[in-house]
Amino acid sequence: MDSVKRFGSKTPVAAEQDKVQPSAQPYIYRPEQSTSFEAGVAALRQAGRQVIEAPVDNTSAAVVPRILAAAEQAGLPFQPYQIDIAGYGQYFEQAGYRQQYAEYYRGNQPEKSLEHYVALQLLDIHSEDVFVDLASEHSPIPEIYQRLTGATSYSQDIMYAEGIQGNQIGGDACAMPVPDGFMTKATLTCSIEHFEGEADSKLFQELARVLRPGGKVCIVPFYVFTEPTTQTDPTVSVPAGVEFDAEVPLHCAQGWGNRHGRFYSPESFAQRVIAPVQEQFKFEFYYLENAAAVEPSVYARFAVLATRL
Repeated sequence: MDSVKRFGSKTPVAAEQDKVQPSAQPYIYRPEQSTSFEAGVAALRQAGRQVIEAPVDNTSAAVVPRILAAAEQAGLPFQPYQIDIAGYGQYFEQAGYRQQYAEYYRGNQPEKSLEHYVALQLLDIHSEDVFVDLASEHSPIPEIYQRLTGATSYSQDIMYAEGIQGNQIGGDACAMPVPDGFMTKATLTCSIEHFEGEADSKLFQELARVLRPGGKVCIVPFYVFTEPTTQTDPTVSVPAGVEFDAEVPLHCAQGWGNRHGRFYSPESFAQRVIAPVQEQFKFEFYYLENAAAVEPSVYARFAVLATRL
């Protein structure tokens, strides 16, 4: 894919278009009939939605402390996480982003490679692990992790053919064609925010089935905000008839090219994701406090690690 800017301003082609799981409606990323940004905003307002004509800001120095305070108040405190900058640099070279994956997110490799590095560190993957990259599309994570750790790696995506072909698992991530306890480690990198409707809740119920006890799944970036909200580009979401969460504000990001990106508040994440699986998972939250030191364009600030009990 082409280059990606920060979450609030990804280029249309480069947005995480193939990481979306279906809502109740058949999933259409690029509707045949498009609309203008102005007409899309007007249609959402006419439908009674609160519209903010700006991307969500969950990375600025003014907003991050408010998010951390809201999480503390909700009983979901973030642990400070210091990225090992030298370790990240070593990982970047060993993984071969410049050589083997030069076209992967060209212009945004610091962000994507940092997501991969943080997930690898938090998951602590070893040769005996069975790893699955969820909503993987064309990500190099499975190959990189397998080469660097010796783990057995799979990629999963709804865009793949149904079933298991080699190391690809095709079909809905909320109903994977794999047996109970199939995997030990999994990643959701720029993925869960695109799961529309109740799919985010259903995903973790499915992960409770397919992860072995002690298994872990990492969400990075974790798109969290002071209130629940959804970011959208109405030029694609309005013609596709996307059904957004009720009552939440809609941040319309011109040029983003993506139909749905859910930002949780700490409370809404607890209600939507944690509550249905609270007996099956332990959740830990991390604030990547020196992420910008990797590269100023990096927008990952938060991560979640869920461990199967």
